[in-house]
Amino acid sequence: MAKVTDNTNTVYNEISQKASIFLRNMTDEFIKISNPLTPKDTGRLRMDVTKQVLGLKGKIIWGKDYGVYQESKQFKNYTTPGTGPHFAQSGAEGCIEKTSDVAKRSGLT
Repeated sequence: MAKVTDNTNTVYNEISQKASIFLRNMTDEFIKISNPLTPKDTGRLRMDVTKQVLGLKGKIIWGKDYGVYQESKQFKNYTTPGTGPHFAQSGAEGCIEKTSDVAKRSGLT
């Protein structure tokens, strides 16, 4: 008679935990890439960013209402060189390029 050990729950929990760590690391990477590109006349938009990872879902929220306008519209003059629209898009694109590295750091590979 053979004995079978089912490790499904253990493997699932371990991968879920590592995936959650991966998402947290990705949100950190996202902010690291987008922050220097974020307009900063007064610095409030950069300071009011919330990163949240709950289980296998993560989100980043810029708390200022004008953040959506800063992301989507090119204004004439930005007070800080190198900043401007599409800072969130650039952060997302930069994260995608670093997915493999972040997965390794998170223990997924």
